[in-house]
Amino acid sequence: MISSSTALMIAKYAFGATITATTLAAGGLWFFQRHLIYPAYVPDGSRKHVPKPIELGMPYEDVTITCRDGTKIKGYVIPARLKPITTDEMRTMNTAERKDRVGKEMERWAEEMGDEKSIEYAKSRPTVVIFHANAGNMGHRVPLARKFSVDFGCNIFMLSYRGYGLSEGKPSEHGECTVLDPTAMQYILAHPILGETKIVLYGQSLGGAACLYAGSRYPDQITGIIVENTFFSLSTLIPLVLPQIPKFLLPILLTEHWDAQHTIPLIPSTTPFLMISGKQDDLVKPSQMISIRHLREQNGGRVQWFSLDGGHNDTCLQPGYWGIIGDWLKIEIEALYRPPPPPPPSEPSSVGEGSKGSVEQDEKNDSTETGSTTGSSSGNGEEDYHKITREEAMEVEAAEEGKKDV
Repeated sequence: MISSSTALMIAKYAFGATITATTLAAGGLWFFQRHLIYPAYVPDGSRKHVPKPIELGMPYEDVTITCRDGTKIKGYVIPARLKPITTDEMRTMNTAERKDRVGKEMERWAEEMGDEKSIEYAKSRPTVVIFHANAGNMGHRVPLARKFSVDFGCNIFMLSYRGYGLSEGKPSEHGECTVLDPTAMQYILAHPILGETKIVLYGQSLGGAACLYAGSRYPDQITGIIVENTFFSLSTLIPLVLPQIPKFLLPILLTEHWDAQHTIPLIPSTTPFLMISGKQDDLVKPSQMISIRHLREQNGGRVQWFSLDGGHNDTCLQPGYWGIIGDWLKIEIEALYRPPPPPPPSEPSSVGEGSKGSVEQDEKNDSTETGSTTGSSSGNGEEDYHKITREEAMEVEAAEEGKKDV
């Protein structure tokens, strides 16, 4: 039997251990939060290797934007094309054939940019601005850009945040070193092609928070917003990830907030809003997305909600995902399906259409059941970008299943 003095000693040690663990966690959050929130070094090599759109058959413009403080950030511009290289074409090529084809494609694209009909076509299409998550860089989202560009005929602008990829600087939410520098949006609006298009923001996780921020800063210029597996705020997310930190300390410890309560009310209620949540997301719990939806609805804003059987990183691989986005773009973004200008007689147009899988929405549960994936997202190594990506294979399979349901 334990004596009272021994029990008291054990209690003291336990209390001391708890206080120590809490202090260490709180101290770590205070000193290293930007390092934890913005892991630009993950996966290994992300600060040096940035996959290029041409590796997946998309000619592009490599952009360097100089911010107000002199920091240079990198971006890609991928104009919409009348005749892009289709996924089926890419799948039939070996490595040597693809290398030869993409070289010729860049030359062909340079000629297209001097052709009035090609330029007018690009101007008639919407521009999707892709904001990546808190790990990796813009190059790791090139497969997503290909879906928007080739299948939906969109212009693409994507960038690596400050301190990510080959962009200079250090990331933060506010101040002179903001993750999303206003100069980037100003560049889009001043671009000779992108500036004359409808602008749609697309982001995953932290990228979704960046969408909300950009949408609140440029409410009159943004036509629509798509967010996937995004958190309501860091102050509501961190207790789920680091429960040992008392909630009352968060206002003192946090310098980064990304709070939807400060952005959602500033986005016009008429702006189309699409939310896609992964039911199996164990990092950003679905409740975080539900809170964003409720806040949007409380402000009288338009919103469409879908829930798929995906985790934090593989929701975009779920059957029906791209069908949902394609349908939303078709219905909500007026300019997307504007008829293109007639092509030259010797060169008929061929614009890929997005997959149109059948999606059944359960009004009672505010969710969509579309099956589950058989694997996780593909690797980010350079070798993966010299062959058709796993994402594309999954998307083709999903499209075929969708056609069977029609």
